[in-house]
Amino acid sequence: MIGRAHARWAGLFLAGALLALALPVSAQYADLDRADWKEDTPPPPPAYNVNRLIEIEMPRTSAIKMGVDPDTIRVNVETGIVRYVVVARGTSAVNASYEGIRCATGEYRVYARQVQGGPWTDADDSEWKSVRDQSGVVVRHPYQLARGGMCIGTAVRASVPEIVRELRTGNQSLYY
Repeated sequence: MIGRAHARWAGLFLAGALLALALPVSAQYADLDRADWKEDTPPPPPAYNVNRLIEIEMPRTSAIKMGVDPDTIRVNVETGIVRYVVVARGTSAVNASYEGIRCATGEYRVYARQVQGGPWTDADDSEWKSVRDQSGVVVRHPYQLARGGMCIGTAVRASVPEIVRELRTGNQSLYY
């Protein structure tokens, strides 16, 4: 009887300790969805390699294959942004996009585009947009990246190796 009570208290203590460890991490992200939040200046698009791409799940009927180069992923835990280069490959074209995901708000942003290996051009429509459109339909690749490893719910993952591992395993976050 004493052994069970001891085990129960030990379990409660462990749960409390884990919660105490998690609170500073969640507090770190508490202010990232505030109206006065400011984005840092994004660095220029990093170089990418189509031979390193981690595939992004697309509809079976899509002729376009998409992937993210893991060497382009950058995490800014202070602003809660993950930036990356995503590459779209079709039968006759390879285009790239330099983007960011903001896990706290479920938004993505396109900073620049590259068509057929040409120079990067700033995106005309470079504001933060929901990963879901007005009717609730998801914008496929940012949604898959957020859900597939860049975010843990509304928090950004703390390191690039962790993001890459999650993207490669295909585990999905329950919050997106």
